[in-house]
Amino acid sequence: MKEQKLALIGFMILLAISLLQCKSKPTEENELQKQLDDYFKQEVLSNSEDTECPGLSIIITEKDSIIYIGNFGLSNLENKTKITENTVFDIASTSKQFTGMAIAILEDQGKINVSYKIVKYLPDLPECMHEITIYQLVHHTSGIRDWPALFGLQGWQAEDQLSIDDIYELLKKQKSINFNTGTGFLYSNSNYNLLIKIIEEATNIPFQVWVSENIFSPLDMNNTFYVAKDNKTNSSVACSYLHNGQNYLPFSNQLYAPGSSSLKSTTKDISKWLINFYNFNLGDKSILERTTQKGKLSNGDEINYGYGLNITKVKNMNVYAHDGAWGGYRTITAFFPEQQVGVVILSNNGTLNPQELINDIVDIIFKLEKEKETKASDTEEVEINNEFFALCAGKYEQVDDKGCYLTFFKEGNEYFVNIYDNDYKLYAKSDSVFYVKEAEAEFVFHLEDGKVNSHTLNQNGNSYLAIKELEEKNECKINFNHLTGSYYSSELDVEYEIIYEDKNLKIRTDVFPMEISLEYYKGMSFSCSTGLIQSISFIENNGIINSLSISNPRAKNILFQKIN
Repeated sequence: MKEQKLALIGFMILLAISLLQCKSKPTEENELQKQLDDYFKQEVLSNSEDTECPGLSIIITEKDSIIYIGNFGLSNLENKTKITENTVFDIASTSKQFTGMAIAILEDQGKINVSYKIVKYLPDLPECMHEITIYQLVHHTSGIRDWPALFGLQGWQAEDQLSIDDIYELLKKQKSINFNTGTGFLYSNSNYNLLIKIIEEATNIPFQVWVSENIFSPLDMNNTFYVAKDNKTNSSVACSYLHNGQNYLPFSNQLYAPGSSSLKSTTKDISKWLINFYNFNLGDKSILERTTQKGKLSNGDEINYGYGLNITKVKNMNVYAHDGAWGGYRTITAFFPEQQVGVVILSNNGTLNPQELINDIVDIIFKLEKEKETKASDTEEVEINNEFFALCAGKYEQVDDKGCYLTFFKEGNEYFVNIYDNDYKLYAKSDSVFYVKEAEAEFVFHLEDGKVNSHTLNQNGNSYLAIKELEEKNECKINFNHLTGSYYSSELDVEYEIIYEDKNLKIRTDVFPMEISLEYYKGMSFSCSTGLIQSISFIENNGIINSLSISNPRAKNILFQKIN
């Protein structure tokens, strides 16, 4: 018996020693927690106290488990409420994946056929939309104009109240679309607002009720909901903030646009959604595979968009992701199928860029070796070659986005690029490569025969070619007085006046607080340095100017008829 007691005591001592050794050596989970905590404290709080700024909540999942929870900053600066994993955020466009899943489920049940034309369900849509299919709405290949771009041209401000009914009524007034249906990809929130109208017609159930009963409740997402239709403030939702250079200012969110946005949720709830990519608790594997399959254009070319998800890569790893931004809300979800890891970030700080955060933290999560020049701001800065920059200076137009102009110029001893009337300071990687720190954008200029006539913009894994404007293009022989007058758009129900004063052609209208200057481009076309109006073209008939068309990145060729 004594020997048994001694053996037991010896075993207990060895067990205690082994436990002490385990405690003295950080586990991989603890190390991950520390590395991510340190990163977010630096990026979100800048090592300040939580009480000083809005922040974010993040959850990382692996298979069917949560491996990291991080909460930083305040959900409300006025009452000093701290952010937790149960804090409710407006997830903005990140909500499109739930609309996409709803379509996939109904498709599986035989209640919706994505090959059907949308007028089968919405017969009051205008003729220009009659050939569009549900499939083309899902994949943003419909060509339908984006409603924020349309309402912006009416003078609508982001803090103004707006409902799904307002959006639908405006879309019914449209007489044309951005391009022939199915021939291109152009992201448009309008597509996903129309999808919920179709869901309601197919099910005879309000979308908010259907999605709650068929997606949120089965996944136990009890804090996920659409804001009340009257847009009254919900006290449980984190306030969002924009920074004016000195202070954080609250943003009044009065948008009700289910389908494309307006969904409220928490990181805790979204983590359950991410885990579903692994265990298929909702629906089956075939439904999920449908939502994560790349769409196609009419000619068979693939696009990197599925059912409310971007099908892309981060650091050469496949990922299903979508981000969102509205007011000061910045959100993103990302699921890495091969690694079975999911990430959700919900923020109420408008200064944050969730895509950049994802790019950074995957190095920590997957223990990747940092690649050199992953971020432009991490690049060793070199002195700009003034002689070479003189060759680069000038105005460029993007090939795939006509009317999008970038102007490179020098002011004093500093170098800048102007995009949509905003100046960004340039830094150099080499004689021919410049970058902007704030936007993580890189410009590679192409020297041929001693001249620079083009550059390539590299940003977020995408490349955009731009061609330099030649001086002879700017020789204007138009009598500007022939362009002046009032023009009316029945699609927007708004009137613009074109005036010519102080040798400048301008747009004047009651819906904008200030006049907008136009710069001559070529032919009968003018460019504009605001993001709201990208380009304007006057249309001549038998020597008389009788109309004009206005374009911006997501709403093109909106017709205005001259009325006097």
